[in-house]
Amino acid sequence: MSGTVAFSSKTLFILLFAAFFLDSCSGKKKKYAECDYDTVKTLAEVINMKPHPDGNGKIAVILDFKASVLALEDQELGALKGVEIDHDFLERNGIEMNNKYEVVVSELVKGDCDTKLTVAFNHGFE
Repeated sequence: MSGTVAFSSKTLFILLFAAFFLDSCSGKKKKYAECDYDTVKTLAEVINMKPHPDGNGKIAVILDFKASVLALEDQELGALKGVEIDHDFLERNGIEMNNKYEVVVSELVKGDCDTKLTVAFNHGFE
């Protein structure tokens, strides 16, 4: 009887392993495995702070990236982070002119992934 239980456990283990392996090789995960990103560690410097064009007390914090595809033109911090910046946000995060933030920019260079560009600040904005 114990041989039957051991055999069943082994069979179950093999079936679970096979199911996991087949799932990990599915097309969806393969799609991401085929995408290559160019990753650049750089600095972003606050070069301007002005009223946001949308108004309502929002502030546009303009960044100058020292390298990466984002260095081609000035970038707005709120747009990159998906946040609305106001005076309280500036105070909470100590954002001032000429502050420099370490940033990792990853740009899709090969493949058909949904994520084309990511920007990761080495600073926890609240």
